[in-house]
Amino acid sequence: MTIRRHPLSGDEILYAPARADRPDVFAGNTICPFCPGNESETPPTIESIGDPWRVRAFANKFPAIDEHEVIVESPDHDDSFDHVAHAEDAVAMYARRVNAHRDAAYVALFKNHGAMAGASIPHLHSQLIPLPFVPPRIEREARAFASTCPLCERVDDALVIAENETFRWFSPHGSTMPYQQWLAPKRHVASIAAMQDNENADLASLLRSSSAAMLRIASAYNWSLIMPGHFYVDAFPRLTTIAGFELGTGTFIEIIDPAATARLMRI
Repeated sequence: MTIRRHPLSGDEILYAPARADRPDVFAGNTICPFCPGNESETPPTIESIGDPWRVRAFANKFPAIDEHEVIVESPDHDDSFDHVAHAEDAVAMYARRVNAHRDAAYVALFKNHGAMAGASIPHLHSQLIPLPFVPPRIEREARAFASTCPLCERVDDALVIAENETFRWFSPHGSTMPYQQWLAPKRHVASIAAMQDNENADLASLLRSSSAAMLRIASAYNWSLIMPGHFYVDAFPRLTTIAGFELGTGTFIEIIDPAATARLMRI
């Protein structure tokens, strides 16, 4: 595993050819390494919650970079986040593992749910990659927080999907993907590792609702924890692939009005 750079932009590229060998459980040609009883199929547990475990973290067997981790969020192979009974434990584990890598330049934590979203194993899980550099997206977004916080500003009521005491779930006015949503704490907090227990619980509740709403639209979705200055979760179902225009320009064409997204997600 090495870090290379784009010859023109200088952007970092993780070079990890061994990831091509990771198992494809969707193809049905291997056992699920994330199920209880198959722990020997993965590296040793780093941290777990519950006895027997409800949430388990361990090193990725096919890492993109050193210290790449997997967080399995349920022992039930057929669980999905909208039905998981212990969503608060999963969010607590996210916070713990991000905090464990607080010395990294940036910690990327993300979920690929379903084959179209990039998953090779259907068992409920997320991944964490501590980076020795700040990714270009985070650098760009961080500049928005230089003088004021855009995420502390009032959100148009038409874009709000739901909220609770400490979190707001809404569709961003400048969305880039169909049915994109952001889940942001109302308190200005830079990292999930700095959240309080009640905030973890409120985020877990809205993540369950977001997962259910996205699965009504598509069988696959992504979410990522974004920490540019005010922490938020970026979530969207996978309906389309990123095509030539987006790949060639870095500019996105949005086809769904964010207000329509909010209306649909409220159902």
